[in-house]
Amino acid sequence: MEAELDKRYQTLVVLWFGLLMSVVMYFIFSLIGPATNDQPGNQPNSILVITLMALGFLLVIVSFAVKSKLLGRSVEKQDISLVQKSLVVACAMCEVSALLGLMERFLIGYRYYYFLFLFSAMGIALHFPRRTQLQNAGYRNQGKFN
Repeated sequence: MEAELDKRYQTLVVLWFGLLMSVVMYFIFSLIGPATNDQPGNQPNSILVITLMALGFLLVIVSFAVKSKLLGRSVEKQDISLVQKSLVVACAMCEVSALLGLMERFLIGYRYYYFLFLFSAMGIALHFPRRTQLQNAGYRNQGKFN
């Protein structure tokens, strides 16, 4: 039972690390390519920039609520697979913030696009998997991990 729990926990940590590194790769990619709106006289549309920033921040905040709901359901149903799904869904929602940052960088040319990458990376970092999440979802199954 403990060995199976360890394997699942290692899988969660590898998934978490992969999703965090994808945000890092997006950021590196944003540093390499040229922006379309780099001219000094061109100011980006502030309403669009504010909307994208707010949307990115909102998605990171909502990802915590979604993860909490899925973890609660995993405890109710005693389904360990929902723990992995909650991590992937929550981190993917945070990753959307990084994709919005890429969009701000390449399509709009906003110079403070990296805030969306920071929102995303901090959100994913805070979603670090915990062993207790797996234990809570499988405490009644005592050795039956699906």
